[in-house]
Amino acid sequence: MTARLAWLEQWCPYCHAAPGGRCLQSRWDLGRPARCLHVARGWLERPCSRCKAPAGERCQTPSGRAASQIHAARLAAARWEVVSEAAVWEELARRGATAAVVPFWGRARHGGETGVIRLVRRDGTELADVERWTGRDELCYALEARVWDRFGTFAGHPLVRGDVIWTADDRRVVIVARRGERRFEEPVR
Repeated sequence: MTARLAWLEQWCPYCHAAPGGRCLQSRWDLGRPARCLHVARGWLERPCSRCKAPAGERCQTPSGRAASQIHAARLAAARWEVVSEAAVWEELARRGATAAVVPFWGRARHGGETGVIRLVRRDGTELADVERWTGRDELCYALEARVWDRFGTFAGHPLVRGDVIWTADDRRVVIVARRGERRFEEPVR
């Protein structure tokens, strides 16, 4: 499981962003948020191929004690994870979808949630093969990642409600939402 929301519960090993906060472009440039969460931040959700620690447990030394650092193999994306934008476009094309709509809502002290993800064909019919409830479909986590990349855990935000729209024709990702009473639309790149 590589739910980006679960990634936000951990410190980022790359930029040292605090739990709940957005990743930063570098650990020394505190003013600029990164475009997306760092893949290294999801290390606890992956099993370690070096010490064989299962997902959810820390890395260990050969003697069984806790390792002083996270093993490098765990900081990279696993083979089954859909984390790059190119992989998302390929998966949407493989499923015959031309658009994906991810509804979301959230605010400070309550966190955020995403709704049922809709994949849409060119003729307007919907596909229903995003299996979030089983934990087997990495595409749903990759599609909703833009919500967590942009808002973190919604700390400091009033009620934000909207959609993240992925369109395959022009390969654009757009957030269309309302923050409080104001409507906004921003491209994500």
